[in-house]
Amino acid sequence: MADRSGSVVLPITYTPDFVGRDHRWIIETKGYLPSHHDFPMRWKLFLRHLVGQDSNCIVFLAKNSGQVDQAIQEILKSIKDGDI
Repeated sequence: MADRSGSVVLPITYTPDFVGRDHRWIIETKGYLPSHHDFPMRWKLFLRHLVGQDSNCIVFLAKNSGQVDQAIQEILKSIKDGDI
């Protein structure tokens, strides 16, 4: 694909930071990054993709180490309870 200026338009890509082997959970870690203004759009598109796939996974967006720990605890509890 090319625009009128003739420059190449690259596709949008996104890879989460941590994904369970069975793709039942996803953890994305982001601190305060004001220079990454494209992340919110990529994140929304990724979530939309998951909804379109009728995915039944749990997704976490952790912004500090405490939230990562909390996400891990929730994943472990869900595995123990048989939810995932």
